[in-house]
Amino acid sequence: MKLRLRGSQSGPIALAEPLLPQDVITGAAVRERPNLFVIGCYDRRITFYSQQVRALSLVHALKELGYLNSNPRIAVIGGGAAGVTAAAAAALVTSSNVWLFETAGEFLSLQSTTERRRLDPHIYDWPELDTTDPIADLPILDWESGSCVSVRDDVLTGFEHIWLRVAPRLQKRPRHSVTGLEVAAGGYDVRYINLDAPAPEPGQEPTERFDMVLLAVGFGREPDEPVQNIQSASYWSDAGVPVAEYQGRPTPRFFVSGAGDGGLIDFVAAGSRNFDHAGMIAMIVNHPGIDDLSTVLAAIDIEARTADAAGARYDFMAAYDAQLFARLNAIGLVAAVARQLRPGVQLILQTQHAEMFEVSTSTLNRLAAYLTIKACDADAQRSFRHLHCDAVARIDPPDPAPEPAARFWLNCAGETVAADSVIVRRGPSRAAARGLFDPHLAGFDDAHKEWLARHGDATLIPKLSSRARTLFLEASRDAGIPLAPRWQRHAAQQLPISIQVRRNTDRLRWSGAIAAEDLVCAWSDDQAFEIILPDGPDQLGAAAGAILRVACHSRVSRLHATPALWTQHVRALSLDSLHAEGMTMPTIIGGNPGGAAQNPVEVAPDILARRIHRALDAWLLDQLNAHLQPFITSNADPSRPVGLMVANDLRAAMAATWVDWQASFADDPGLLNHFLRLMICAVDDSENRDAAQVLVGPTKWKEIIRGTAVSLAIATAWQTTSPKGAGPGNLMRVRDGDSPWSGHGCAADLINGNDMALCAASYMWQTQFVILIVKGTIEVARSAERAFAQIDSDQPSLSETDGAGPVIMSINRDFSKAVAAGLDALRELLAAVEARHFEVLEEAIEKGGVA
Repeated sequence: MKLRLRGSQSGPIALAEPLLPQDVITGAAVRERPNLFVIGCYDRRITFYSQQVRALSLVHALKELGYLNSNPRIAVIGGGAAGVTAAAAAALVTSSNVWLFETAGEFLSLQSTTERRRLDPHIYDWPELDTTDPIADLPILDWESGSCVSVRDDVLTGFEHIWLRVAPRLQKRPRHSVTGLEVAAGGYDVRYINLDAPAPEPGQEPTERFDMVLLAVGFGREPDEPVQNIQSASYWSDAGVPVAEYQGRPTPRFFVSGAGDGGLIDFVAAGSRNFDHAGMIAMIVNHPGIDDLSTVLAAIDIEARTADAAGARYDFMAAYDAQLFARLNAIGLVAAVARQLRPGVQLILQTQHAEMFEVSTSTLNRLAAYLTIKACDADAQRSFRHLHCDAVARIDPPDPAPEPAARFWLNCAGETVAADSVIVRRGPSRAAARGLFDPHLAGFDDAHKEWLARHGDATLIPKLSSRARTLFLEASRDAGIPLAPRWQRHAAQQLPISIQVRRNTDRLRWSGAIAAEDLVCAWSDDQAFEIILPDGPDQLGAAAGAILRVACHSRVSRLHATPALWTQHVRALSLDSLHAEGMTMPTIIGGNPGGAAQNPVEVAPDILARRIHRALDAWLLDQLNAHLQPFITSNADPSRPVGLMVANDLRAAMAATWVDWQASFADDPGLLNHFLRLMICAVDDSENRDAAQVLVGPTKWKEIIRGTAVSLAIATAWQTTSPKGAGPGNLMRVRDGDSPWSGHGCAADLINGNDMALCAASYMWQTQFVILIVKGTIEVARSAERAFAQIDSDQPSLSETDGAGPVIMSINRDFSKAVAAGLDALRELLAAVEARHFEVLEEAIEKGGVA
């Protein structure tokens, strides 16, 4: 096995090179059966992507070594990932007739029913380099990570493109059940039944002769009742994914049987408050400090595979406890997982062996299960048990029952176990799936095991060689195969979409290929738009500001309008804005490029503006949540827009507060719009509404994130503070025994054209407290503003000279230290801020009385 070395701070890790064509043939060929090959059915580390790579590597090897020179008739048996890929590849690089047989009514049937299961091309090999890359990057039938349904759609779209260009040589045969394979002169007779035709008499099934057969029969399906009297939904269905705790059980009990990847994934899902497969992956692989543990994880895997090759089992739990647990705790990953768990959850994992984890499973799934176990162990309200026994049986409820009412009672090696839900993931019956071909496969299992042992990681993590990639890319280009769907989507985003908005009496006429709400694609997908505006901004009313908000934050959209009518107006709201720095002015081009007359809709200007703003705000809320959730969970802060390290207890409290805030924002679009607008603009009046609204978008994304995070931290410690939907301000603090305070959380750059840090103290704020998040620090301004000079340099509470102004809090070093120290430290700091405010106010009142 050839190796290359990947350097790291802790030492090199050996990575396998792609197998040579002859090695690929050796691993797939059936001895004593010329031109009969097996794809993936006996391999380990089975993923959708690896099966595709195995299929492409085999077809390339067959082509390279001359097996396909005579353009043999080829039967591919099995319409899963390997079979579909092998059939398309063979038909593309030869002039052969290729038949693809599949018993189900459609190809890739396993992946056709679940949106909640996720397919990732490389994550199975984490923590190797580039395994978080979402792109499969295959030369044909390419895809990107996503739900099973979306990946299946992309692959089958690519297959159809190839089929259309090589038909009739590529024959699709869904609902054709192969019933026999017999050696014949020069090849094989494949006997089958067309399930859509009248059933033939026994022995009279149709037969086709082929020169070559590729067996891609996979591994079969899971039994519907893997444990007698217990139905278990398939792993490949949404019904098989544990759902959120909607029954309100104080101690939900889950019994998970199976130590493979499916069992580990659903063990984590059972423990999770609301399982999100993609979110679980991101939380672990992006957690701060996890990269430093990659070498330890890889070394443990090498030890395990070495033991496995010697016929010994390996205790991953002991290795993780000894080498990883303390460091996982130190970086906060155990605590991060704990925050994702169901309250009071009781988990049991049953396996056949005393060693809980299998060497064949992925490192990521093992680690996720391990973290779930440790998070349960650290909480007295949760529990975890590992049971190992050969068989599990459902039994009648004991009388009297030792535990509260349970749906299931199980016997595991003589022990009675209660569970509310039972998830059985013991895998499909591989022997049954390939049983029809046993007469041909005698000895293949042993020979393949020898081959696996000889080539090691090159078979565990198959790689596609550069020569194979070139072969299929060139064949695709020569056949005129369209780009993969992911590339088409990318290309479509680059082609501008034309829309038009024009005045029609007292209403606006919207027309073009998309609805008004879809203008958000200019931000979410970087979609280019040609926005045609025959009238001036005054005639469009509030809709003019909404359209400019889209265009000012889009890199690739253009306005087609009369420059004399629009330039000054647009410039004032962008380049020359008095309320923000760094705003760019969208391109304004005269004339009408056309192409936007379809689907006209007439609507009032205010309603059109509201629709656009709501779509933009909803997208921003999703992006805000996508950043804040990992930050709250683990201090993850890509690109550092928040720029603060927050203690675990404070982040845990912030998580609960954010749940309430997010729900309020989602329920009340007006509240969200008002909050975001005042976060970016210090001026709070109706005359500046459009000027402030235009600022809220991706250009000010870092300010929005940081301002929200800081406001959230203060609101969490300064109970009870929440967003408010009308001025003055965008926050409201309910104070015990006193009137509520309005507040303004503000991350603006400028106030009426002046730098925020220099004029914040003298500005006439309309609220009782102000939370300032500025690029510099307020301390810089103290030398320029007399009011600041009267406050101690380490005190973040600022007020006007006479004490009559609001409590002004800035993000200085004391605040940073407090949030890093924890919830109590921040509460203490805020109490000091408030006390100082009232002290200054009282001094001002006394001076006024003396006067």
